[in-house]
Amino acid sequence: MARVFLVGLEQATATQLTRALGVERHQIEQMPKNVPPNDLMEADIVFAGGDGKQYMPLLRGLREMRPLLPFVVVTRIPETTDWLDALEAGATDYCSAPFETRQMSWLMESALPRRVAA
Repeated sequence: MARVFLVGLEQATATQLTRALGVERHQIEQMPKNVPPNDLMEADIVFAGGDGKQYMPLLRGLREMRPLLPFVVVTRIPETTDWLDALEAGATDYCSAPFETRQMSWLMESALPRRVAA
């Protein structure tokens, strides 16, 4: 079981993600988009949404404090440059909403071993 923080996600996306991850009994907490990086120090994985202006400062702040913390961007913005920018800034992965439950399980399985190595 992992401690999952959902940051700045639209309510529909947060609900879908909570349902998908709840199947595996992860502890899920929803956080506002302007949460300071220090408030996420207890996370095992962060899912953040919105556009780059919303999640990039958070991603950069977390990379300074916890370089190996898995950080997945979940957005409805399909622009190639957005997901490339996120990955180049240090995001672990990038996922477009809507998504499948199986896809979220795969993201968790691939991201969490990175945290264990930290």
